[in-house]
Amino acid sequence: MFPGPKRNPGNDRGTDRNRRATTTLSPILYLFQLPTSTLSRKLQKVLSEMAVPPVGEAQQRPGPRDIPYGIPEEEWPVVLARVGNHESYCAMAKDYQVSRETIRRFVQASQKAS
Repeated sequence: MFPGPKRNPGNDRGTDRNRRATTTLSPILYLFQLPTSTLSRKLQKVLSEMAVPPVGEAQQRPGPRDIPYGIPEEEWPVVLARVGNHESYCAMAKDYQVSRETIRRFVQASQKAS
């Protein structure tokens, strides 16, 4: 026969789950916490020897700085005239060195504005 339910089963068995741990999980963590400890000094030495590039230089992407962006404004009427003549978007994109999607979006924007 099983015993009846206990009122505080966790406390009697030493498994009270609501208590917080009073010690750290790592047994050697305190060796890194003391600034005068051997491990802490070794860690600081290793970190200081690591060559870390500045954040600004590492974030940049390679390539030209001034990219000719999109279709020049003076060419917009020409592009719209070519679209009116049913030229392919791919051919126009090659002429202006942009993607076909750029031409398509430009045409859509001009139609919405009209």
